[in-house]
Amino acid sequence: GAGNLGPDTVASLPWIDAARVEPENALSISTWAIHFSSVFEYLFAMNLVWKFAETTGNERWKGLTWGMLPLHASGICACTYHFFYNPAALQFL
Repeated sequence: GAGNLGPDTVASLPWIDAARVEPENALSISTWAIHFSSVFEYLFAMNLVWKFAETTGNERWKGLTWGMLPLHASGICACTYHFFYNPAALQFL
């Protein structure tokens, strides 16, 4: 079931379509929490580096933030891929 909840519990939730069955590769709630917090934490780290550059007056540190951007994008792609239950159509992510 959704987030490791039992099938009966999931079926009783009003926003869950009873006809839709969650696949075996669905992520648990705790795994989603780790995925989301990692993406958010990375944004926070990027912001700290940017503010460090502004505080020290050394603008070269901003380059590190720009260098971190592709890695952050890959985290978002991974979350998107998992959100749609790892379909073959999103293998390019």
